[in-house]
Parts: sequence; structure tokens; C-alpha cells
Amino acid sequence: MPEPAPTPEPPRRLSLRERVGRRVRAPLAFVSLVALTLFLVSAVQTGGLVALRVDQERPTPVPTPLLSVAVYQHVAPSVVQVTAKSPSGEPNTGAGVIVDDMADILTSLHIIDGGTDIRVTFSDGTVSPVEIVARLPDRDIAVLRALAPPAQFQPATLGNPGGLSIGDPAFVIGHPFGLTGSYSTGVISGLDRSMTAPSLSKPITGMIQFDAAVNPGSSGGPLVDQKGDVVGIVTGLVNPAGKVFSGVGFAVTIDAASAGLGIPPD
Repeated sequence: MPEPAPTPEPPRRLSLRERVGRRVRAPLAFVSLVALTLFLVSAVQTGGLVALRVDQERPTPVPTPLLSVAVYQHVAPSVVQVTAKSPSGEPNTGAGVIVDDMADILTSLHIIDGGTDIRVTFSDGTVSPVEIVARLPDRDIAVLRALAPPAQFQPATLGNPGGLSIGDPAFVIGHPFGLTGSYSTGVISGLDRSMTAPSLSKPITGMIQFDAAVNPGSSGGPLVDQKGDVVGIVTGLVNPAGKVFSGVGFAVTIDAASAGLGIPPD
């Protein structure tokens, strides 16, 4: 015969103190939770405001110019336009670069050779007659000295062509087709090259090959490295068509060109 189920004990009645304690603790817990939430929200807001204030007080960084822009701004004031009247009466135009405080200018000899009324135009628009200080026909280099330069002019910084490597950036400033101050960029394509020109009895050796665009009117302009230093004087290009740039330009190294200033090449 099954045993009878145990009779459940009646629930214990809470004392008055326990009932009052429960009623008091519930609101206190809710208030504590609300206070903690408000504290955390305030902390987050305060931290965000502090971070925002610090960010607002931080000076805005000045953007760094791109390399090619910086090079152009550094060298362009030193580049001049060279003009001469050829023996046939036709105008010859090229470029040159100021290399010292005497307003001496390196350029290509074929621009002014046999010409008259030779003049240079500085970057500020000043036009000056020149005297020919030196000729280096075996390098197609001439040294001109401006007779009436502007009160202020900026000589270029001469670099070290011996430090060049194939693939280094290359920059050229000149006046192709009379387009003054034209700028082209490329790379060093070869070193210690030789080039034969119709007016020369033997090739020019030790030249720098590059692929920055050059055209008639670019001759005599500076070949510039990534530091903004002049490492060569543009003298010619290989062009089967004979009219426009074909991707192969040449420059006389600046140490060979500066021999016309009485500085022997390295």
C-alpha cells in the first residue's frame, strides 16, 4: 500500500522588518544602477570631448609638395632662354642655366655658334646681351656671361653625376618649340654614352642618357636629379624622324661642361 504524500509546509511569513528591508533595497538598487549608468555616460562624453579638443588644437600638417613639383620650383628660377640669329638670319632658340654669382650661364654651343645678337631672358623677364666666355666644341658647350643681369638672380646648385644610377628620376627644363619654361620628367636610361653630332668631328663621350622629353629648343637646359641639383646640360637627342622627341636624350655631364668655367672635370 503506497505511503501518503507528505503534506507541504505552509510558506513562512516574513517578518515586518524583512518586508520593509525588501521594499527599501529594491529602489536603492535601481537608483544605484541609474547612477552608475549616468557616471559611465559622463565619462565617455568627457573622454570624447577631451580627445576632440586635443585633435582640434593639433596644428594642421602642411602638405609636402610632390618630388617633381619641388624640383621644378627649386631649379626654374635658374633657367634662362637663349636666343641668337643664325648666319642665315633664322632665329635659334634654346635654354641655359645660371651656375654662379657672376651670372655665368652654361648652354649648348650649337645654339649660338656663328650667331649674332645673342641674348638671354631670365625667369623674371629681364633680357640681357651676353659675351661668350668660353667654347668647348668637343662637348658642344658654351659659357655665356650676362652683361645686364637682373639685380637678383638664382644660380643653380651643381650636383654629382658620378652618383647617378640607371632608373634614378630625371628632370629637364627648357623651351621646346618656344614654349618657355616647359618641364618634363623621366629616368636616367644610361651612363657613359657616346653621341655623334653632324657638326662634330668626333663623338661626345661620357654622356648621360635619359628619357625625359626634349625637343628643339630644349638644348642647353639643365638635366636635374631628384635632389634638385644640375647633373648635366642637355645637348641632343636620337631621332630617326629628325623632328620630335623619340625617347632618347643626351646630356653632357655637369663636371665636363663646367670645365669651360676653368673647373676641370673629375
